[in-house]
Amino acid sequence: MSEQLHYEAKDTVGMVLMGSEEAKTIVELLRAQRPDLTITDDGCYYSIEGQGKIEIDLDAVSERLGRDLELSSFLVIMSSFYGRVHTEERRFGVYAELLDLEAPKALTAK
Repeated sequence: MSEQLHYEAKDTVGMVLMGSEEAKTIVELLRAQRPDLTITDDGCYYSIEGQGKIEIDLDAVSERLGRDLELSSFLVIMSSFYGRVHTEERRFGVYAELLDLEAPKALTAK
């Protein structure tokens, strides 16, 4: 008799940022915008996890930093992620939805 496996889709997404001034600023912004996120400071990196999506507005990060943060520089400090990535010139997002099948819900805070 074979056992039938049941898999349930999860709506959880996450990312890990290497510890830096930029990462600390991103974490501060995310904590203010999304208090529902689980953010863990592990000393040399930050683990960020949430439901549905996590979005980072690089203009808001740059403003808080007092200098420009380009997408390419952000990608250097992001060591890993889980979810489906969508990037724009000044935004980065990780989504639970299938981007090939659905348009991402606007890149705005939840």
